[in-house]
This record gives sequence, C-alpha cells and structure tokens, in this order.
Amino acid sequence: MKPTKDNVLVERIPGPTLTHTGIILKSTLEPDRGKVKSIGPDVTEVSVGDEVFLDWNMAVKVENEDYIVSVENVVFIFDKD
Repeated sequence: MKPTKDNVLVERIPGPTLTHTGIILKSTLEPDRGKVKSIGPDVTEVSVGDEVFLDWNMAVKVENEDYIVSVENVVFIFDKD
C-alpha cells in the first residue's frame, strides 16, 4: 500500500500492558505509538521506520493495525536512542 501526496501509512504499536514487575495493566496511561511503514511523495518530515506519536483522531484505519494520516497530524518523532 502506497500513500499519496502528504499522507503517511502508520502501523499502530499499542502501549505497554505489563509492568516491569509483571503486573497486568487493564489499560495504559502511555499513549500508543506508530511506526511509519510507507510515505507519500510529498513527505519530507518523517522516514520509513520512524516511531511517531500522532493525533489518532485524525487517522483513518485501512486494515488490521494500519492507519493513513496526513503528515501534519504527526505530533513528534521519537528519538532512536
């Protein structure tokens, strides 16, 4: 799947559901991340493989955990440290 214009294809990465001590969390306070799978030809701000935080309300689910979103709705890119 290849996004058009300034769109980005992102795979949702759910937040943690288990603490470091093994406690299962019913819900998580940490927001979901996304991993960029593909970018449109007009996108220069992010690259394939970047982990990003985005405005999930603006994302459109296309299949499974894959979403299309305009690059302007990417809030920030996580450091690769």
